[in-house]
Amino acid sequence: MNNSKINYKEQKTAIVTGASEGIGAAFSKLLIKKGWKVIGISRSSSKLKAISQNLPSNQQSFKYFSCDVQDLKKLKNIAKEVGAPNLLLLNAGIYSPVNASETNLDLYKKHLNINYLGVLNSYEAFLPGLIKKQNGHIIIMSSVSGWIGLPKAAAYGPTKAALRSFAQSARYDLNPKGIKVQLCSPGFVDTQATSINDFYMPGLMNVNDAANLIFKYMSSNKFEFSFPLLFSIFMKIFSCLPDKISSYLIKKFII
Repeated sequence: MNNSKINYKEQKTAIVTGASEGIGAAFSKLLIKKGWKVIGISRSSSKLKAISQNLPSNQQSFKYFSCDVQDLKKLKNIAKEVGAPNLLLLNAGIYSPVNASETNLDLYKKHLNINYLGVLNSYEAFLPGLIKKQNGHIIIMSSVSGWIGLPKAAAYGPTKAALRSFAQSARYDLNPKGIKVQLCSPGFVDTQATSINDFYMPGLMNVNDAANLIFKYMSSNKFEFSFPLLFSIFMKIFSCLPDKISSYLIKKFII
């Protein structure tokens, strides 16, 4: 099923969750530079305020709300206040490396509650407006970690795999209602989250380059897009190989 075609010249409003840092912040700034109005949502009001204050005087089209994506009630109140966006980037998430040989249930639950259920909360809050408008665009931020299990990603990876499956299923219901659904599955991007990794990250990408690629791909008809290209190709191949081979290659080139 093809995604709905959207005229981006008419697109003016984007809602970005996880907008205070990393890809969310870089993408918000890029959209504003391109003439969009951005509504940023994040737990950190101080970081959101800093983004707003550091914008050029002619680029003050940024409104923000301090909200944890685990708070569905507050998200629904925000949705009532701002209305239906043209673009909804479901980006909020956390990453903590995990040693699966240790007990980590609380950390697993935290990743699940923010990375997966938090995305569904945001989706649930803004979906009625998009359905009513019969037009819109949703980008769900997943990861190549959702393609295949990676070292230290026992908490993070399963949530991204769940988002991938959700997006794949949701498009069949949303496309006929005029809502375009895309899935963004980046590799390693240089952010505060990845800075805590103590292992080699092949293809590590600048966060602004990542934001530019999201902007490029969102006007395409691709359902899932990933970057950097070479690393994504390798990871896709790894995910299709027999486990004995893929696990050997991951241990050789990533660990």
